[in-house]
Amino acid sequence: MAVIKAVSSKASINSAIDYVSKGEKTESRLLSGYNLTSADTAKDEMQVTKMIWKKTGGRTYKHFVQSFAPDEQITPEQAHEIAIQFAEQCQLFRGFEVLIATHKDSKHIHTHFIVNSVNFEDGHKFQMKSTELQDMKDLSDKLCRERGLTITQKGKTFHGEDREETTAYSKEKYRLFQKAEQGKTDSYVQEIALAILDCREQATSREDFKMLMSERGYAVKWEDSRKYITFTDTKRRERGEKKHSVRNNKLEQYFHMDFSKEGLEREFEDNARKQEEQLREQDKQVRASDFARGFTETSGGSLESLEIRTGTEDSSRTESQQRSGEEQDFTAFVDRIEQNIGQRNANKAKRDAERARQEAIERARAEQAAKEAAARRRRNSPSL
Repeated sequence: MAVIKAVSSKASINSAIDYVSKGEKTESRLLSGYNLTSADTAKDEMQVTKMIWKKTGGRTYKHFVQSFAPDEQITPEQAHEIAIQFAEQCQLFRGFEVLIATHKDSKHIHTHFIVNSVNFEDGHKFQMKSTELQDMKDLSDKLCRERGLTITQKGKTFHGEDREETTAYSKEKYRLFQKAEQGKTDSYVQEIALAILDCREQATSREDFKMLMSERGYAVKWEDSRKYITFTDTKRRERGEKKHSVRNNKLEQYFHMDFSKEGLEREFEDNARKQEEQLREQDKQVRASDFARGFTETSGGSLESLEIRTGTEDSSRTESQQRSGEEQDFTAFVDRIEQNIGQRNANKAKRDAERARQEAIERARAEQAAKEAAARRRRNSPSL
């Protein structure tokens, strides 16, 4: 039997890919790509898609996990084959690049799906309704049933224990769902709270947060002169239903979570900082990649010919450590090259400026000489 769940994480997409691709957790044959040239190029291809559609900010990926019961008679290879078919048949994944990584390092075999947030076909961002998660579970059950594997009973865990119907994306949302399912909050309050939890993970500013909430159908009244934030469900109003609003202090009372102005602003700042760090790192990688590509194209050489290698004294290092050292050496080499290029450009600009100054002086002298010659001709001409 297998279960599907969505994972909430604030890690960067590169960190997520690095984690699921770790050698001690999986093997090369248990790494695949859907809508990717190969699993090895997942980072670059996903980043190129974001750059093409100019959508490098906000949430950068979606993370799902398909887990099999500890006693399920299945091999890692079989689980990976099921995962590939799942990605190919999942309607939500159409047009999105997906890295598929099957892990066998824990008591139960499981597969990670890292889904690029931007669709490479039309550029739209990944969105998922709560009902679509159930569609994913149904597809997983179908694939398991076709192979004679057991199917989890609805509302039960691997071990047959009762569990909540809703799969939570995070501990906060799990508590929120519990209260809603126990009838402790109205449905519109739950929906607004869920939207806030999602949007605050992506927003990098107050205005960005308001825009994201508006796209989901919620108006946000956030003014410095008012103590509280008011959230209004505009979708209901558009349908002619009664308008529903709730303030952030009420949400805090209901769910015992931080929905304060200060708490939201702190999260926005943290998101902006992480996004800036991520963009700097991506920019550095792009520059290094561009340089490497330019080197191989112009010189016909290879990166190895640069001889950016550690010495024989480092032979005792592990392969991963050596690879890391080479990457650092290469980055430092690229930095030095860029510094040299920058210095040469500066020297060239200085020479060009001096040349332009000399040319201006020569033009001024020529103009002055022409004026003097004209004045002499006028003086020597007979008056009429």
